[in-house]
Amino acid sequence: MPAPSIITNAPEMFGASTRRATRRLRTAPGDSAGADHDRATERSCLVDQAELRWRIRRDLTSLLVENAIAGNGITREAERHLVTWLKLACETLDSPMSIDGLEDVAAQWRERRRPYMLAAADRADVIIVGPIPRRRATLWWKLVHGDEPPPPL
Repeated sequence: MPAPSIITNAPEMFGASTRRATRRLRTAPGDSAGADHDRATERSCLVDQAELRWRIRRDLTSLLVENAIAGNGITREAERHLVTWLKLACETLDSPMSIDGLEDVAAQWRERRRPYMLAAADRADVIIVGPIPRRRATLWWKLVHGDEPPPPL
């Protein structure tokens, strides 16, 4: 009789469930109110320039932090190919743009991030709209949320 394999019996040895584990996406819950929300980020898919700028900066920050903490081949390649474009896009979005210009930036962002940004892949699935009226960011909001735009009115 062959000896039982340690690999096949490992879950039972440690009392673990035999179900496959699923990896959670590394995203923080969003604050935007409204009915149109995307799946992973729980933020509205309707975005204005401020929200688009914040989402692109969030990708940049996430990529740099993940590469610094536990970089692998994909994050290093993404840093070489994507970081420069993300920084340029953030600088471009600091000045007012037309909706057509914002749609061009969003389309380029969607295409450029697709091979690298697997967590929160639907963060770039956005519909560009005109400026969304928002509450004024209080000092408390800025301390807790940084440069994230406040939720719509």
